[in-house]
Amino acid sequence: MNDFDLFIIGAGSGGVRAARYASSLGIRTGIAEGWSLGGTCVNRGCIPKKLYSYASNFNEDFEVMNSFGWKVKNKEFNWKKLVSNKKKEITRLNSIYLNLLKDSKVKIFNDYAQFIDRNTIKVGKIKIKSKNILIAVGTKPRRLEIFNNSNLISSDEAFNLKKLPKSILILGGGYIAVEFASIFNGLGVKTSLCIRGERILKDFDKEVSEFLMKQMEHKGVKFIFKDFPKKIIHEKYQYNVFFKEKIKRYETVMEAVGRVPNLKKLNPNKAKIKLTKNGAIKIDEYFKTSVNNVYAIGDVVDKIQLTPVAIREAMNFVDNLKSRVKKKFNYKNIPTAVFSTPNYSFIGYTENEARRSFKKINVYKSQFKSLKFSLSNLNEKVFIKLVTNALNDKILGLHYVGENAAEIVQGFSVAVVNGLTKKQLDKTIGIHPTCAEEIVTLRNK
Repeated sequence: MNDFDLFIIGAGSGGVRAARYASSLGIRTGIAEGWSLGGTCVNRGCIPKKLYSYASNFNEDFEVMNSFGWKVKNKEFNWKKLVSNKKKEITRLNSIYLNLLKDSKVKIFNDYAQFIDRNTIKVGKIKIKSKNILIAVGTKPRRLEIFNNSNLISSDEAFNLKKLPKSILILGGGYIAVEFASIFNGLGVKTSLCIRGERILKDFDKEVSEFLMKQMEHKGVKFIFKDFPKKIIHEKYQYNVFFKEKIKRYETVMEAVGRVPNLKKLNPNKAKIKLTKNGAIKIDEYFKTSVNNVYAIGDVVDKIQLTPVAIREAMNFVDNLKSRVKKKFNYKNIPTAVFSTPNYSFIGYTENEARRSFKKINVYKSQFKSLKFSLSNLNEKVFIKLVTNALNDKILGLHYVGENAAEIVQGFSVAVVNGLTKKQLDKTIGIHPTCAEEIVTLRNK
């Protein structure tokens, strides 16, 4: 009963999709998950983060409402209610994932898996043999050794704090740090974000990330540049944070300095699976590891760490199992978003990447205050950047900062993926008055 054609380790978005699709094609499939079904995205990532982002935006929405004649009395936020309702929604999603796997005739093992050898896995006390094995265990928050004894929280714990702190220091400048800075700031917490360098989102478009940083500063987020704590001491009610020249005090300190492959319990060395320099699983162009019958997808392979990417990788992997002609996965032009306040979303090249890759480019920009904020004193602005290849007019990159950025860029991604040109955008009549119409009327280089 525990002999499979395909056994999947990790029931996150990629693992669940691979299991369901494989089973639907007649492949005897099993899956192991030691935590909750749905993985990082559902339980401690995308879903709760977006819910908390919505919650944080209402504070500013009340101010906008006043400019339109509305008055709200006794404005009050209940952190415990948000946490409780979030838990209910995640429990609902967990049950959906469970039913999807059951309906697909996938055998589920509710425990952590570890390798015994290249063909054998141990899940709890059960030994499992499988012709093919797929690793989809994802990542976990990176912890800095220097602060091991400082009792800092990570994104895992941030969603379930017993109470909302009055002040927080967030270490890191990546999208997780930026998103949580916006969330806590929007909920009324005195929020500081600390980075070693000069700007947040260092792998994103420089001009756009600098614009976003200024917008967040206008909203109250404080940034600490080129300075990082040497030591953090946790006392009963506060953290004493030792910077170069000052000691600052915060009620909570959060590490958001990246994520690392979640391999501690898996024992990949028992199957002689090779890892990359940063500890991710090394794969070829068809998701195969250094062991012929063992494959890996999702965040653990250190390609592009996004839920929709893991799902597409899963489909590609299963298709390759059933086909003689193998398909490579295309990692170009994948849209993404930072659910900061305001939102930032983009697809394609940054301006600097485009300049390095193409002989000549054109860059079109627009910056304006949206109609929604025109009656208020809020200074939030929209920023749009479109990058094109000057030789053939094809769109290379689209960057958008503003409300509903992800919803807007998702639609325009179809144009970029399919190689449309700036002239073809110009042929499109905009919907007025909207912020998105500016994308089809860009004229300023």
